[in-house]
Amino acid sequence: MVSSTTKNNLVDYNTGITSGFIGVERSAAEAQFKVFAILWAIASLFHMAHSSVFDQQLDFALLTLASIYVIFRPSMGGFLILIALQVFDAFFRMPFTTNHWIFTAFVNVTIFHTLIFLIIKNRSFQVNPGDLLKAFRPLVRIELIVLYFFAVFHKLNDGFFAAGSCATDLLRAQNLDKFFTLPSYFYSLNAYLTLVIEALIPLLLCFRKTRSAGILLGVVFHCILSYSSYNAFYDFSSMVFAVYFLFTVPELSVKILDHLRQIKTQIIRSLSPKEFSFGKLLVRVLIFGIGLGVIYILTKKLTSFQSVHLYFFWTVYSILYLFLFARNQFFSPGKSTNEVSKDSYHVLHWSLIVIPVIVFLNGLSPYLGLKTENSYAMFSNLRTEGGSTNHFIVPASAQIFGFQEDVVDVVSSSDPNLQKLANANLSMVWFEFSNYLHTHKPAEVQYLRNGKSAVFRKDDPATYPRKNNYVLAKAMKFRAFAREGAQPCAH
Repeated sequence: MVSSTTKNNLVDYNTGITSGFIGVERSAAEAQFKVFAILWAIASLFHMAHSSVFDQQLDFALLTLASIYVIFRPSMGGFLILIALQVFDAFFRMPFTTNHWIFTAFVNVTIFHTLIFLIIKNRSFQVNPGDLLKAFRPLVRIELIVLYFFAVFHKLNDGFFAAGSCATDLLRAQNLDKFFTLPSYFYSLNAYLTLVIEALIPLLLCFRKTRSAGILLGVVFHCILSYSSYNAFYDFSSMVFAVYFLFTVPELSVKILDHLRQIKTQIIRSLSPKEFSFGKLLVRVLIFGIGLGVIYILTKKLTSFQSVHLYFFWTVYSILYLFLFARNQFFSPGKSTNEVSKDSYHVLHWSLIVIPVIVFLNGLSPYLGLKTENSYAMFSNLRTEGGSTNHFIVPASAQIFGFQEDVVDVVSSSDPNLQKLANANLSMVWFEFSNYLHTHKPAEVQYLRNGKSAVFRKDDPATYPRKNNYVLAKAMKFRAFAREGAQPCAH
């Protein structure tokens, strides 16, 4: 139940007008669907902004148009087109799909799986967006918890706690020394602090009474992390921001949409006064002039495409997100939104758990002897290749598949990327090395395969390795790794 004020402000999202006779539960769920769709579309734009690819290829151009459409008209049809394009792009770019984008694809496949289930269950193609959201919401919640679990679990290795680990590199990349000097011991403590925060966020999300605190902690943590000069993680953060809203109660989305309508109405009224006066005209001219002045200053300061999206659009988006969430969650009058329905993790049918299980297995891949990239092990210093591991818990003997045991050391190469690996004393898994040779065809490579000397020559077919299976080559990618010492801080 919601307060009478909220109930009267419920919206018929097909017509866009207020309607008090719509069922409260269905309307609230539709409001949450609308907010999630908008946030999911914004995350898609930040994903493309990270690499400046809004219209670089046809699928990016279509994805940009679909995202903009959903932001302004978050309907079921537009949302399905958006997530279909996201899945296509993720598959098209495999195995080079990033961690957050492959997780986005998993979420989208979960939504499609749920939609098909509802169509078959109801024997109708007419599926209410609120009903769809209520069906996929617990599944995506589980998937986010799995993502956080592996983000923490992968870091339980001696490399992450060593000097010069990803924890140290990423802290330095925040450029905090421009504002104040951090004591040296803080850099060694940062690995533990990172683990505590990344473990605390999903733990708080698991319980109804602490869920809002978990979202607040996550928003602040990921917002700050996105300002890293190392990689600017706003593409990952914006995706997480969207999923956070599936942990809120639907009534919060009703409040936020109502709040946004009030803000819009106030802006329109302030810009369209019924009575003219020279004082009001002067105020508007001054505001307009100040606005242009701010744009001029920011244009001079923000000279790169990346800085524009990071320091302007990401900052504006983060502040707006935090304001709307905190204002309507903690300071809005009416019933507290800390109470959550009992279906928090209730799955509609056992068959729908298939995709969350795959999400879990994807994170488990390094310990099974499968891929080490795109398995949520980003910036963890994890090493599982070559028959040994630096993980505290899972031994190398747990690996079922042998892909990581077949190792290549590049001695010299005409290819600059392979030569960089040789200079840095980094090794490769044979599977990845074979893919690279067939794709890039360097003029010559001298290498050691499990200690045995070999050579590849572009003009000598006899030196070509057997081509990997297409499906496996699409699904698996392996990082370069150091046989001894600290592991490189890599995505």
